[in-house]
Amino acid sequence: MKVLRRAGIAGMVTMLTGMLCFVLPGAANGAYPERPITVVVPYAPGGGLDLAARALADSMEKHLKQPLVILNKPGGATTIGGNTVVMAKPDGYTLGYFPTPTIIPEVFSYFYEAPYSSRDLRAICQATLPVLTISVKEGTFKSLKELVEYVRKQPGAKMGTHGKSGLAYIVMTTIAKSEKIKLIDVPFAGDSAIIPAILGDHITVGNPGYAAIKALVEAKKIRPLALILDRKVDFAPEVPTVVDLGYKLGFLSSHGFFGPKDLPGAVVKTISEVVEKVAAEKEFRTKIWNTSQIIDFQGTDTYTRTIEKDKEVLKAFFREEGFVKQ
Repeated sequence: MKVLRRAGIAGMVTMLTGMLCFVLPGAANGAYPERPITVVVPYAPGGGLDLAARALADSMEKHLKQPLVILNKPGGATTIGGNTVVMAKPDGYTLGYFPTPTIIPEVFSYFYEAPYSSRDLRAICQATLPVLTISVKEGTFKSLKELVEYVRKQPGAKMGTHGKSGLAYIVMTTIAKSEKIKLIDVPFAGDSAIIPAILGDHITVGNPGYAAIKALVEAKKIRPLALILDRKVDFAPEVPTVVDLGYKLGFLSSHGFFGPKDLPGAVVKTISEVVEKVAAEKEFRTKIWNTSQIIDFQGTDTYTRTIEKDKEVLKAFFREEGFVKQ
């Protein structure tokens, strides 16, 4: 009888061990990853975040010994890509590389609805920051101060942004308020629409990403008056940041890795440690600089705090602007 009971217990232990390995493949036995990892990008191919994700994937593969496959899921104001990760099995084989609006969609509920909230995602780490600009047509203004003085005398000048929920609108509105000037927002679908509007004098100032205007800057057709950042960048050392010019910057749109909320801690640790290693590699830094973005690694705990801070900053701004859903 005791023999049978012991045999039964041993069988149950074996079965439970097998179940745990099935639920957490790789993470449970330390072999993660054992197969390719899908990285969801919530934009179409070719944009700044997509290029950063591909550069990361390429550099991370040699450390993880498995391919990282980019899956572009645009649409729904980036929430289609976000929901793809939320609904994925939390085994570490479907991750997301997301910008701020995808991470905390509940803060943007005035602009769009999402089928999930930030509570449904688990932050892994931050890796890169986009570099947006305050840019004008070459020959119009030499500095942001000149632009401000012009708008002071010509109220109602038009600015081209990516919409009222974007970083550029937030920063331009903050500058306008601090200078007591009036700018009229003209939203565009992307840099490919903002740039012709700048060159064609349809708007006075625009906020394209530096990567999109790099060739035009070199050709002396567009002049970046400032970078929407809190630090100088090596690929445009002559361009001041808005902080250099005395403006406060309480929020930066970040790019980071996320998984479903129940993602195992072992997976989070593995991915974060690999990204930290990659961020320090000269080869990767060159890849990112060539996309006109910057590396800004933050580990899981720091990144989680940053996200919470960004939530509060954005909530306060949207409340002040009246962008609150009734």
